[in-house]
Amino acid sequence: MNQFPQITIKHAIGNILEIPNQIASRASTYFAADLSVGSTTVLAQNAFDFTSGSILQLSSMGSENCEIVVSSANTNFQFTVSATKTAHTRGDIIKEISFNQVEVHKSSTLAGTYSLLSTNNFQMTQMNTIVNDTTGTTSDFYKLRWKNSDTEEVSSFSSPISVLTYPENSVAETIFPVLLSMGISSNDQKINTKFLLSAVNDARKFAKAKMYGFRHAWNQKFEHPLKVLAGNNFVNLPEDIDFDTTDRSLLSARFIFGAVMSPYNLTYIDKRSWNQRSYQLSGSTNSSVVAASATTIDLVNSGDFEPIDGSGVAYVATDSFDQEIMAIGYTGVDLVNNQLTGVTGVTREIPLGTKIWSNPTIGQPVFYTVYDGKIVFERVLSDAMQGNNLYIDYYQKLEKVTDYYQVLRENYREIYTFYLRYAIKYRRDNTTPTSDPDLVKFNELLEALFDNLYTGQPTTIIT
Repeated sequence: MNQFPQITIKHAIGNILEIPNQIASRASTYFAADLSVGSTTVLAQNAFDFTSGSILQLSSMGSENCEIVVSSANTNFQFTVSATKTAHTRGDIIKEISFNQVEVHKSSTLAGTYSLLSTNNFQMTQMNTIVNDTTGTTSDFYKLRWKNSDTEEVSSFSSPISVLTYPENSVAETIFPVLLSMGISSNDQKINTKFLLSAVNDARKFAKAKMYGFRHAWNQKFEHPLKVLAGNNFVNLPEDIDFDTTDRSLLSARFIFGAVMSPYNLTYIDKRSWNQRSYQLSGSTNSSVVAASATTIDLVNSGDFEPIDGSGVAYVATDSFDQEIMAIGYTGVDLVNNQLTGVTGVTREIPLGTKIWSNPTIGQPVFYTVYDGKIVFERVLSDAMQGNNLYIDYYQKLEKVTDYYQVLRENYREIYTFYLRYAIKYRRDNTTPTSDPDLVKFNELLEALFDNLYTGQPTTIIT
């Protein structure tokens, strides 16, 4: 347990250390029975290989009920432990681990004297243990070692790490060489972390504006699944897509499983073409929650509903993957109050805003358009497609830079250094002209990038 994983240190107000919980175990077994909160006896399928007086990990790391307890004794099939804080179920894993804490030691220099900063219990419900050093600076160094709180046994120290230990393509590797070349101290009051991160964000925005609408290969996200709900004719776009009002950032959409014609790509059409192909998608949404067995339904608009010969049928979309499209009857339409009356067949509660169709075409979609943050199909998804994934290829929006450790995925990130140099000079003297050589060089490199951009995904023009 003496090898340490890659530790992440972020600098904002002080330093934040993210220490992955890589915990080696020497023996494992499983719960033989459910365990309640506050239990001191743990029944196991076997405890033959466990050390008496060991530290136990109960349940899988990262789960909400994972915890560490000290075992004072064990027999072949049970452990005596300190009182548990959470409940556990039969079949969950039990592991013997060597350490349950991490010590953080700190020094102001690489080869200096390291003093204990804090002793921290592993945060077992997470994949990382987070340690805050509110007074930490970018020049501070840290050494870590594991500790057994019961026996006081400790591991050997890790190699020294610091905020300056950053990936090659990180924000820090763009910023710190500029600070070094310009002789700027890490404690400069004007050229501080907030300003530097803001300057990098500005440089990225300028580059994006110069290449507005281009599909950047480094920002692509392929094979992203979106689970669909039967009875609806849309699925929401991912929150991180660059454009959500047109298909500019959506490269393709397709179903793979559970459909007669799968696998196949859906065909994108513009909204005007979609209007011609989706004429049988009339209906509305309910304007209030509808209780099971309700006899009236309040709608946003009742204009598409009309009973034939004194009766009509409407179709209610699902809101959960274990449901089917619900067919309901009605005998009247109140156009003044936007209500369906004489309703029968409501077997479940209908949440606010659920699609209720008057005369839908239900089946597997062939076409789609994009608007209002949605992929909208030309027909209603059938029960046979309930819970199926729609796979999309799309381009993500530009992620805001928030810390030094953040990775800049664009391969042209080196050009930001010229803008950063100009921004620092302008910060110190706001009369610095736009003819400054660093800003001129930044614009020249942007122009060259624009002229030689290769995306690997040309836009298909549909006429």
